Amino acid sequence: MTRFLSIVLASLCTATVAMAQPGQTGSGGDILKTLQESSGRNNRISLEMDSLLVTNYYKLLNSNKMTSGIPGYRIRIYSESGVGAKEEQQRIKARFLTLYPGIDAYNSYSEPFFKIYVGDCRTKSEALKLIDKIERNFPNPFIVDDFINPKNAD
Repeated sequence: MTRFLSIVLASLCTATVAMAQPGQTGSGGDILKTLQESSGRNNRISLEMDSLLVTNYYKLLNSNKMTSGIPGYRIRIYSESGVGAKEEQQRIKARFLTLYPGIDAYNSYSEPFFKIYVGDCRTKSEALKLIDKIERNFPNPFIVDDFINPKNAD
C-alpha cells in the first residue's frame, strides 16, 4: 500500500511540474483552460466546474493584471495642497533622497493633495522601523497600505 501511494504521489508531482513549466500549456499559460482541455482527451480524470467559479477565477486574473506590485506598506511624509504645494513636494522628495539614498520615494497626486510616500515595506514592523529612522527629519510620518515594488522590499 505504501509503495502504491509513493508511485501515485511521484506521478502527481511529475504531472504538476510538467504543467507548471512555461510554454508547456496549450492555452498560453492559462492553467484552468489547460485543465479543461486535457480532461476531454480520453483521460480518466474528468473536470467539472461551476460557471460562477470560472467567472470569479477570470475576474481575479484580470484584477491581478491591473495591479502592480505586492501588498505592503509605505510611509507618507508629505501631504499638502494649495499654491506652491507641487514645488514643495519636489523639494522635500529631493531632501529625502539626499538624506536616505537607499530608500525610494514616490510622488502622488490625489486632488487636491500632493503627497510623498517612501519605502517598500513588506511588514508593518519594517514600516515602524523606517518611521523610527526618518521621523526626526520628517515629522508626523504615518504608515499606509499600498502595493509595493517587491524588488525594492527587503
